[in-house]
Amino acid sequence: MKGDRLNGINIKLAGAGLVFGLLLFALSSADAAVSFGHVVQIEQLSFHPDAVSLPGDNFAVLVVQNREDAPIQHEVSSPQLFESGTLIQVQGTGTIEYSGKRVSRIVLNPGEEAVIWFYAVKGKTYQFQCNLNGHAMVGMVRAD
Repeated sequence: MKGDRLNGINIKLAGAGLVFGLLLFALSSADAAVSFGHVVQIEQLSFHPDAVSLPGDNFAVLVVQNREDAPIQHEVSSPQLFESGTLIQVQGTGTIEYSGKRVSRIVLNPGEEAVIWFYAVKGKTYQFQCNLNGHAMVGMVRAD
């Protein structure tokens, strides 16, 4: 009986991994990401766009891309996006830094990007910023 139960858990985990893998495949291009969420590009020391709206009480995806021409490093930090119960997963080509088990920030060099999966609670605003090297960039996601 215990073996059957473990096999059921393994099958559920494999199914969840397959769904997650298909989602990653669907998000492999910026055009696909737009259909599931929003793409924010970093150019000329600012987020473009700096404010996005998405449906609340839904799973959401935010793709942040460093598109600076110069060798300017940026960070994405957000206590609201990275809090427990909101953040689901962060992946990408940037460096993901942790404080304990929580994501503290994402560092992006030019050409790198981060994909942030989270649960957007209706009526909530999620601010993100870059304060690296004196930058004062702020962006936000509103869940309508």
